[in-house]
Amino acid sequence: MSSLASPRVRSTRPATAPKRLRLVAPAHSQAGRTPFVVVVITVISLGLVGLIFMSTILQGQSFEIARLDREANSLQTQQESLVHDLDQLKSPAGLASAAVGYGMVPNTNPVFLRLSDGKVIGKSSPALPDTNVKRVER
Repeated sequence: MSSLASPRVRSTRPATAPKRLRLVAPAHSQAGRTPFVVVVITVISLGLVGLIFMSTILQGQSFEIARLDREANSLQTQQESLVHDLDQLKSPAGLASAAVGYGMVPNTNPVFLRLSDGKVIGKSSPALPDTNVKRVER
């Protein structure tokens, strides 16, 4: 059989008049816009307060960093001064002046000891105090 000869199936629905379309008023939601606006304003306000708070904390920390940098520079300068003073005190001239300050007298006639055979080279004589050197009391 051919498809042209197939019987048509009729719908079992009763024939009714076509429905007419009409405009419907938009549905009003129960929730208004007020809660949404309140939530958005609250979130924005909290964000701004948080930014101001963080900015204040960071600014306080930057002041603290600046103060600590100044203190570190001051301590570095003080350390350099103390190292310089220590180097002067450890130098031969510094040791000599400290010895004179304690009342020691420089020897103008040095004597040497040769360690290989224990022989004394030179003639020893007592050192005489220099009357021009001032003694420092400590």
